[in-house]
Amino acid sequence: MVTALIVGAGAVGQVYGHFLQRGGASVSYLVKEKYKYDCEKGFSLYRCRRSGLGAAEAFRADRIFTQYDELKGTNWDQVWLTVSSSDLRGEWLRQLREVVGGATIVMLQPDLDDRDYIYSAFPQQQVVCGIVNFISYQTPLPDLPDLPDYHPDSSKQGVAYLVLPMMPAEFSGDVERLTGVMEAMADGRFNVKVEQDASRVYADRTAMMIPLVALLELEHWSFKKLRFSHSLGLAVGAAREALSIVAAKFGRRLNWTERLFSLFWVKLALPVMRYVSPMDVESYAKFQFVKTASQTRMMLQHFIDDGELLGQSTVALQALYDRLPERPESAKAA
Repeated sequence: MVTALIVGAGAVGQVYGHFLQRGGASVSYLVKEKYKYDCEKGFSLYRCRRSGLGAAEAFRADRIFTQYDELKGTNWDQVWLTVSSSDLRGEWLRQLREVVGGATIVMLQPDLDDRDYIYSAFPQQQVVCGIVNFISYQTPLPDLPDLPDYHPDSSKQGVAYLVLPMMPAEFSGDVERLTGVMEAMADGRFNVKVEQDASRVYADRTAMMIPLVALLELEHWSFKKLRFSHSLGLAVGAAREALSIVAAKFGRRLNWTERLFSLFWVKLALPVMRYVSPMDVESYAKFQFVKTASQTRMMLQHFIDDGELLGQSTVALQALYDRLPERPESAKAA
């Protein structure tokens, strides 16, 4: 039986824990002390469908840890890092290394420099890189009116998740360690795929998304305002610069999808996203990206820093970054 430790019990960590446990793994969490009681009560997940949220999928972790010393007595097979890119930074990663031994480290962070940062704490052959292929969020979303006729799932409290169609979870890494991770997820009936370099694929997707998220924040989380924003061309230009930086960093050329990424296709896609999404996409975006606003800024800055080192243009990236307020809304509320 796989013994898995998940660092962080947010919406992403709960989904991975659920599927790992469903596949027969022993699942425990490492969380901050203030979250221990809520985690010990167990988790309720709801699969998101066009018709609404499904029935509750309840599960309870085997153990909840809050201190690194508590981890020493267990022989961990896998350690899943489900915290944000900004929360990844700090001495805690080295503290974790001292107590998890040779466990496979599964990283799921999307920042351009995250893999290098984790390699500074763990040997490369110990790390498996993965791409999150689902959307997950606390339900009900806080901005929606708490009225059954407006939001029929308002009574369902927990985490909702939407597995994106035709997008299996992609992983890359050392063959032996990769096999263990893939099998653990597949046993839980989670669609997985081996990728040659998951970090590069993740960086590509991030390059296209993060500049648009930054502009969405500036447009007060309105997709309509985003689509007709005078700055949309700037955000698309920043995304194209970020794609070129990713290509230079990983030593390969842009693929056809990246070359076609343009203002025309972004304007075409935005209203489609709102129509096909089974959740209120604006409420979701505000909830998710206000919470991770510091990560958005960090990721833009890393694109700029790496672009300058690689001799790539960062004019649009810098202009977009300079328009963001120094203190994100999430920091003001803290």
